[in-house]
Amino acid sequence: MKAHHQHPRNTPRNIAHQADHAGTSPNRYSDVEPKSNTIKSKIMSNKKVILGVAAGVAALAVTAIILKRKGYLDGIADKATDFGKKLKNRYNDTKEDAHKKIDEIVSKSNQIADKAASEIKSATV
Repeated sequence: MKAHHQHPRNTPRNIAHQADHAGTSPNRYSDVEPKSNTIKSKIMSNKKVILGVAAGVAALAVTAIILKRKGYLDGIADKATDFGKKLKNRYNDTKEDAHKKIDEIVSKSNQIADKAASEIKSATV
């Protein structure tokens, strides 16, 4: 004979399950959600996202129009170009300085190597 596995009787799940069988549960089908409600909630969620994005775009457009009318956006392209040129010049200057330092290091290391080689030759002679 097989032993029949029984669930504990006092767990909330069993109490709710027993109440459902008795027909006294206030929400008899709470664990079963109709498909139409899930589809409807997904559509509503998508609509909310779309409306949120549209509201953000509209707010950005209004802000841009106001800034343009006030003159805050005038010359911004020129300022960006000037900033880019300054940044490029700084980069080139830094690059040149780095090349100079590398050349100095290579030159000094060659001098040290030559001096060490000549000292080794004079010591062995």
